Amino acid sequence: MYPIIPPFLLLIVLSLLSKLFSEELQLVNIGMIHLIPILYAAMRLGRRDTLIVSVASVLSFNFFFIPPTFTFTVHDIRYVFSFAIMIAVGQIVSWLSERASIAKELETSERLQETLLGSLSHELRTPLAAIMGASSGLLTEELDLNTEQKKELYRTIDEGASRMRRLIDNLLDTARLQSGVLKLKLQECDIPELLGSALSKTEHTFPATLSIHEKIASIQGDAVLIEQALFNLLENAFKYGDAVNVSVEHDPQGVVVRICNTGSIPPAHEASMAWKAFSRLSNVQGVAGIGLGLYVAYRIAAMHGGSVSTMSDGVQFCATMQLPLRGDG
Repeated sequence: MYPIIPPFLLLIVLSLLSKLFSEELQLVNIGMIHLIPILYAAMRLGRRDTLIVSVASVLSFNFFFIPPTFTFTVHDIRYVFSFAIMIAVGQIVSWLSERASIAKELETSERLQETLLGSLSHELRTPLAAIMGASSGLLTEELDLNTEQKKELYRTIDEGASRMRRLIDNLLDTARLQSGVLKLKLQECDIPELLGSALSKTEHTFPATLSIHEKIASIQGDAVLIEQALFNLLENAFKYGDAVNVSVEHDPQGVVVRICNTGSIPPAHEASMAWKAFSRLSNVQGVAGIGLGLYVAYRIAAMHGGSVSTMSDGVQFCATMQLPLRGDG
């Protein structure tokens, strides 16, 4: 349904009701009733659509209720001023709504920055301390380390650096998605192939069970971004799961990838919001992360006109990504 349709439906209903009770209602009250669809449009649509609805509301008011009725003739100049005021009110409310929306976005951005700084200071401290401790051990001449001990310290440094890289990558991806800098580079994308590539990059200690429909159509999308989204979904499943099941199938609009894991499962009321930025659910205590992986996947899917949803049934946690055959870009 087009966004402008609901105000027109509201206008039709209110005009019919006003006509039905016209004998009980005064003309000024009928005029106020015709302001309702204008205000509805102003709160939800842009100024252009609000103007269209305002003109339609004024014409309806004039045609059905202003004498002589069932014509667009206006004999009293006062009604012309009333019509102009109705249209002006719609434009003013629409402008105020746009300003309020911008203010809300700025407030959200400020809160995001505060949360980001808090998360960074907490999450980067742990791998940084591990790297510094291991490197100090390697540089200390007093310690007579054997080959195996040195390997363990090198492994600690590598794991700490990898963890910091993942955190920074997710932060950079989030910043680019929030700012609108990322643009889609559309091409033919084979989802099973991208899934295999993403799977090979995850650091998992057990295999995933794959179920892929025999004939999965290619979609139009940005292969790099889609692979990144799949990687984030897989990494989340391996991080918190002890078994991972992946399925790829068609739906009427495109392709659906469902990644489910058993193991550490959040409650159902929390799981449905797991894709939100900085979501840290009750099942993640003691596990590194700042809650951006699923959010990045969600934003990438949205850029393609698709979606990411999350749910838990108490037995397994599932993240589902739906991608249309043709991306929005």
